[in-house]
Amino acid sequence: MVKKAFTDNKTACISVAVLFWGIIYLLDMQFICELLLKIFPLELLQEYIEVVFYGGFFIAMLIVFRGVLLDDLKYFIANRNKCFSLCAGFFIVTLVLMVASAIILDSNGIGNSENQEGIDSLLEQYGILQLVTVCVIGPVVEEICYRGIFFSFINGKNKTSLFRGIAAVILTALFFALNHVSADMTVYDILANIPIFMLGLTLSTLYLKTDNIYCPILVHIAINTMASL
Repeated sequence: MVKKAFTDNKTACISVAVLFWGIIYLLDMQFICELLLKIFPLELLQEYIEVVFYGGFFIAMLIVFRGVLLDDLKYFIANRNKCFSLCAGFFIVTLVLMVASAIILDSNGIGNSENQEGIDSLLEQYGILQLVTVCVIGPVVEEICYRGIFFSFINGKNKTSLFRGIAAVILTALFFALNHVSADMTVYDILANIPIFMLGLTLSTLYLKTDNIYCPILVHIAINTMASL
């Protein structure tokens, strides 16, 4: 039996990708932000915009990609010892790379990324709904988009080319990091996202090795949970 892949349904993949990254870019535009502020109170936007965004995509993806998600879940459960061992190993490697890069950046006067500061601010001000979004729903949605869709399109259906595999790992990690960069960021702000690039590298490598979306999802959840503590 051939394993289902996210890219089997190219129309669904392209539609989800265009909507996901299109909305991200729109929300980064000043006139869109100003328009939303005319419609909704600032506090309401700050509290619920990420919950609505990620929550909506989470439900949509569970429906659209239910076949491949179910296949991957069956494989993960059947090979849980191997999968958990790989996840634990990659989690440690990810943590070391992110912490090391953050220390190097901090020693050069470059602080936390805007993404980390946003997580800290969100969790300080709000509650359990935001915590679940940051630690669980967000990682699931992002892994399906970045690893399940973007990575898979680059790596190809047959997944036999070493060059395409390496290219998929690097390009997906770079795209993952760049999508945590705002248009008005300085060079120092962009450099502060190097730990996120490291996270992208390890998550993409883990997906290349396992071809199972639940492995990078678990590591991403663990990293975001640690970041929120």
